[in-house]
Amino acid sequence: MDPRTFLRPPALPTADAPAEGERSRELPLAPAPGRATIVAFLRHTGCPFAERTMQMLREGAARRSDVGWVAISHATAADTERWCAAIGGTGGVRVASDASRRAYAAWGLGRTSLAHFLGRRSLGAVAELARAGIRNRHPDGTRWQSAGTFAIDREGIVRWRSLPAHAGELPDLDAALSALDGAGDAGASAGPSRA
Repeated sequence: MDPRTFLRPPALPTADAPAEGERSRELPLAPAPGRATIVAFLRHTGCPFAERTMQMLREGAARRSDVGWVAISHATAADTERWCAAIGGTGGVRVASDASRRAYAAWGLGRTSLAHFLGRRSLGAVAELARAGIRNRHPDGTRWQSAGTFAIDREGIVRWRSLPAHAGELPDLDAALSALDGAGDAGASAGPSRA
C-alpha cells in the first residue's frame, strides 16, 4: 500500500456539479458526436469502488452498444492502463487520465472528507465487495478525490447525475440509461438525479 495516497492533495477551485438540463463540460476524452454517453469519474485506481464501477461500465457497454461509455481516472495514463489490465480490461469502455484533476473540479468533484472514504458506510461497502472478491489493489492517485457519474444525451445535455454521499455509494447505471432513454431524440426532460 502506498501511504502517499492518504496525503491530502492541494484543493483545486471546484465548480458546482452540472445539474440536469445543463450543458456538459469539457472532458479529457470527448463523447462521440451525436451519441448519448455515460461518463464515470473514478476514485483512485486500486480502489475497490473504482474497480466495481469499471465492471458495471463494462457490463453496461456489453448490453447497450448504442450508448458511449467513458471512465476518467486521476492516476497517470500509464498507471491507469496497468490498473485496467489488472481488473480485466476496458471492454467497450473508453478510458482517459486526468492526473491534474482539473476535469474532476470542472464537473464539481472535489476533495472529500476523511469520513467519506473511512466512514462506517464506506467501510461496510468495502467489506461487502471483499466478500465478492474485489479488494484493494496497489493505489495510484489520491483517496481524497470524489467520484461522480453523469449521463449526457446526444445533444450534450446532462440528463442524470450521481454524486455519492460516501465512497461506497456506486452509481445506478440503470437509472442513468433510463434518463437517457426518457430524453429521447428531442432531448426532453428525464428522470430524477441522485445528488
